[in-house]
Order: sequence, then structure tokens, then C-alpha cells
Amino acid sequence: MPDLPEPLPHTLARLDALTARTGADRGQLLDVAALSERTALGEDVVRALLDGSEPPGDRIDDRVRGRVRALHTAYLARSGKRTVDVCKEVAERLSISPEWARQLLLGKKMPNVPDLTELAAFFGVEEGVRFFTDPAAAVLDRELRRVLEGLEGDGDEGPLVEFATRHGVVTLALRGGRMNLTRRKQEALAVMLEGLLGVDEEEPGT
Repeated sequence: MPDLPEPLPHTLARLDALTARTGADRGQLLDVAALSERTALGEDVVRALLDGSEPPGDRIDDRVRGRVRALHTAYLARSGKRTVDVCKEVAERLSISPEWARQLLLGKKMPNVPDLTELAAFFGVEEGVRFFTDPAAAVLDRELRRVLEGLEGDGDEGPLVEFATRHGVVTLALRGGRMNLTRRKQEALAVMLEGLLGVDEEEPGT
């Protein structure tokens, strides 16, 4: 099996070092479903890459259309909007017809570069066109590096990863890394949540 493209192996090694240092469960710390949503990669692809395997090859047009479709699906679930309304919003932004927008969002048509640029902005994708075109390993590596940078803090495990290790609040730790919370904000958030959980834990015995 061919080696994974750099630098994903290095990022995975950093992840292993972090879990060894904190005693956290690697599979619990990295929520495959959450990573899949934020990278627009299939859960099977994310799982394979985390395990050190290489997913099946894909064509660039299939890759782009699949990621647009995944972003659209996640956006619908997150926003609660109807497909028809999202199509109208995208159509207005891209200066295309609602029907053409629907074809793009469903992954049935291949968007051009200007359309991809606008779609990235619409869905809040920082990487722009690269998010849609880069190989799966590169996309996941970027997300994992964000997570690790947020969790590693200033060289030691941050408050959120300590909190996640104790309580299994995996998604919160991942979101903290994604939002680039400062260490002080992580500490404040962890203290607040510890207090809330502490109250809940004491209630049955009172």
C-alpha cells in the first residue's frame, strides 16, 4: 500500500503523542462524524486516513462535486433551511438560475472556479477552492493541525483536552481547536463547564 502524502503522517504522530501524554482515547478524542462534516469527506475516508490507510483514488471532478454536495447537506442540517431556499440564495450569489444552483448543490453539475470561490465563501470555507480540489489526506491534515494546535496550547495539553479526557466531551474539544480559542478562554470555558457538571453530579445525592 503506498505511503500517505506528507505531512499527514507527521500530524498523526503528533496526535499519538498527545493521546499518550494525556491518556485520552484516540478514537474518542477525534470524532469521525464531526471531522467528516467539517472536511466534507466521507466517514469511511476519514476513518481510513486516521488508521493510516489510503482511501480509494478519485477523479478531481468527482471530488469537487462530492464535497459541494456534502457541504450542502451539512448546511441544511445545521441551518434548518429548505433546499429550495438555499438554492435561491446560492443562485443569487452566483448569478445563476435556481435550477442550476440546485444541480450544483446536489453534485450533479461541475462548478467552475469562480462558482467554487463563491460557494466557499457562502459555506464559510477558509481554504477557498483548495478545499474542494485538494486530496483527502491534505484536507484532513489541515483540520487535524487546527485541532492539535488548539489542544496543545503552549506546549502542554490545553484545558479543553484535559476536560475532554475526563468527561469525553469530544466535540467540544474539537470545536475549541477549530475556533482557535486562547488558553485563557479555554480555561474559563472548562471551569464553567466543570461547575455545571459538578452541580449535576451532586444533585442525585442531595
